[in-house]
Amino acid sequence: MVIFELKQPKGMKNILILHNPTAGDAEHSKKHLIALFKGTDMTPKYVSTDEEGWEKSLEELPDAIYLAGGDGTVHSVGVELLKQAKPENRPPIHLLPLGTANNIATTLSINEKDAFKAIDPKSSKRKFDCGRQKGIAGDEIFLEGVGMGIFPELMAKMKEKEEVPGETPEEKLERTLKVLLKTVKKYKAQTAKIELNGFTIKGSFLMVEVMNTRYIGPNLQVAPKAAIGDGYLDLVLIPENKREELEAYVQTLKEEATAFDLRKLAYTLRVKKVKIKWKGSRVHVDDVLDDEYAGDKIKIKVLPAALTFLK
Repeated sequence: MVIFELKQPKGMKNILILHNPTAGDAEHSKKHLIALFKGTDMTPKYVSTDEEGWEKSLEELPDAIYLAGGDGTVHSVGVELLKQAKPENRPPIHLLPLGTANNIATTLSINEKDAFKAIDPKSSKRKFDCGRQKGIAGDEIFLEGVGMGIFPELMAKMKEKEEVPGETPEEKLERTLKVLLKTVKKYKAQTAKIELNGFTIKGSFLMVEVMNTRYIGPNLQVAPKAAIGDGYLDLVLIPENKREELEAYVQTLKEEATAFDLRKLAYTLRVKKVKIKWKGSRVHVDDVLDDEYAGDKIKIKVLPAALTFLK
């Protein structure tokens, strides 16, 4: 006689709420987030990412994570999950986007209105690739992208400017686009040597980005065809001779018009790994700027299906 032991599928009872309290507004408080789970059979545990040592909350892996914050918070949580847990043990993430740009959520077609609810156990799961880089100081893991040229230059300029009290996310995006347009007009293109798929690309570029998400910076759709679970990254190159076209692209965004497809002025290649040598001194990993890049060769590769998001 053969006895089969049937294992029950793992449910979603223990929920870890990871919240950036400086994002969103009053309705996204600790009290309101916990209240979302009233009447469910889920047990929420609240942790603020402003608390020192919040990373320890991930050691006892929950059944799911309710992540309330912007791209920076998603990056921090994603990096910790990759450090602490094997792929098969990483809990799925329900994302409530509360940041300024929300590039990761936009790529996943998640908006704040629809996501401001308790986790639905029947939600579909979407695999999300990440990337790993070596050659730039700071985190090796990235969720959005690694790049050189106008975006780290924009980040440096925005860092120099003081925050505007009471500024809404929409107003900040508008202000950022104004700075970006000036940056595109004045930025001095830099030379790059790029090795991939057995061949080498050399040239002078305004932008070199290795993208995982479709959007970067102030909601610029740099990689329109990027698929977050296909096991590839998108290498996007904008050469120096496309400056006027890039200006026109940013201008359409600034005027809230429908922007034309960026691929009309950029070269895009799907890659699993790539090596880049850049002459400039500023580079970025997700939303973190390194303005003391010493010119080391940057090695980048995809980490397939590293995270899971609920949709």
